[in-house]
Amino acid sequence: MKKNTMVKITGMLCCVGLLTGCAKTPESTLVKQKGEAAMDKYREADDNSETGQETGDGSSSGKEKTAALRTRLNAPETYQDETTDETGKLKICTDAAVEIPEADKVPTIAVSQHPFDQSMIDQVTDGFFKGAKMYDYVGYVQWTKADWQKKLEELKSYQAQGNLDPYGYGTDENGNYVYDLNGEIEAAEKNISIAPDQVEPKEVTPQFGLEYDYGNGDTGVNDDMFWGLAQMEDGSYYTCQLKRYSSTPMEIGIEKIPDVSQLKERNWYWQDWADYGPEPLSTEQDPSQVPSEDEVMQAAVITKEEAQQEAEKVLTSIGITGVEVNAWDYALQYYEENGSMADDEVGYSPKRQTNTGYVFHYTREIDGIPVTYTMDNGGGLESMDSDMETWCYEKVDVTVSKDGIEKIDLINLYDIGEIKTENVELLPFAEIMELYGKMMVIQNADIMNYELSRTYQIDRIVFGYGRIYEPASDATSGLLVPMWNFFGSFVASDDLDGVASTYENDTKYQSYLTLNAVDGSVINLGLGY
Repeated sequence: MKKNTMVKITGMLCCVGLLTGCAKTPESTLVKQKGEAAMDKYREADDNSETGQETGDGSSSGKEKTAALRTRLNAPETYQDETTDETGKLKICTDAAVEIPEADKVPTIAVSQHPFDQSMIDQVTDGFFKGAKMYDYVGYVQWTKADWQKKLEELKSYQAQGNLDPYGYGTDENGNYVYDLNGEIEAAEKNISIAPDQVEPKEVTPQFGLEYDYGNGDTGVNDDMFWGLAQMEDGSYYTCQLKRYSSTPMEIGIEKIPDVSQLKERNWYWQDWADYGPEPLSTEQDPSQVPSEDEVMQAAVITKEEAQQEAEKVLTSIGITGVEVNAWDYALQYYEENGSMADDEVGYSPKRQTNTGYVFHYTREIDGIPVTYTMDNGGGLESMDSDMETWCYEKVDVTVSKDGIEKIDLINLYDIGEIKTENVELLPFAEIMELYGKMMVIQNADIMNYELSRTYQIDRIVFGYGRIYEPASDATSGLLVPMWNFFGSFVASDDLDGVASTYENDTKYQSYLTLNAVDGSVINLGLGY
């Protein structure tokens, strides 16, 4: 009798067919030109067929009003269907709410990269860190001779005890310890000779191009990163990181430090936040150890509405406008310590949970239609060998707890440009659903070559904007176009070496298929086109 196991894994690992750079979609009339060039074929909606009022003589009045979007698309409130591939191994079960915003028209809009210049840096940092003292983070955590001497004594005590793996890193495939204790002792002895006797925190202004002293005799100027530590007027501390690189020409990260005294620890002590949604917390742990939603709600202390008010206050203070909450989740803070690689020290664990709050995912909203939030970052490459310049999606996330603002993540903010199409012609809902059924089978064709079965349960069908672009010709601009996204979960099974296993993916904001609402073409959210 075969042993049955239930394993939960992340969507990025199990949805092989959806990974950027995987097998190409089979040639099909369903596969159409994508990207910005396809916009040349987009047409304005026919007012006569999609608008409501006429004058008494049958001619259109001067104040036509486009029909409500759901009526225009002839879309129901809910949709049920079941599709099976030819083998019967793949099933797509759909029992979904059809989410369509209230809107009278659907324009397509040009977007471009917002400049990440000193003006932008000042806007955010002056708004959030007003009255704070900003220190050079690298210098702040730099070790003195006394710090290294203390570390050396600790390492030598492990050596004397015969404990060659004090932090639980384990061994490699050859049986050698991953952590080189003797090498670390030699490094500590060397660092004692070059470390300063004392370190005075250095106040700095957030900017690119500062010189950093790394404490090992090396200094350098970093033109694309700033790392600061702010001491706020109320005595709390926040880190501030500014970065620009490859697919991310703008990244701003602000995060509260629960215990500033731990920053100098070299045993990799840190605290992190994880979305409560089932997949992020249960990947490495027994799902039964994950707290219930009621427990999380009680631990949060403040309500979602109170937390959202704080999030929107801080966005106003740093000058971020034109965005609305499109998705949210509870967030749990936990700590990892001692550099341990043991399973019980990696990722979230209830015994190491330190705080509870909310994370709000903000997206653009144009004429009442939001950009649909998904877990995808965009900006992927079709091949690992590609050196093409790419551009990740805009991201505006704010994490709030009973203690106030915990994290702010801003990535690749957009500049909203001209309207390309005032009210684009859209495919009817029925045609989109026909394409959906066919493309779910096609996209999973390769996966079914090595799985025994896979059953999707799609419970949300969402109409909203998404950004497309053509990185081969222009990686700095794109277009917001209407898309359909399909959310839910799946359960799959395989038989590896005679052992049956079952795994599931229920990542809350993973879209299993994205269709352009204008022409029905498949959009790869990982690539961005």
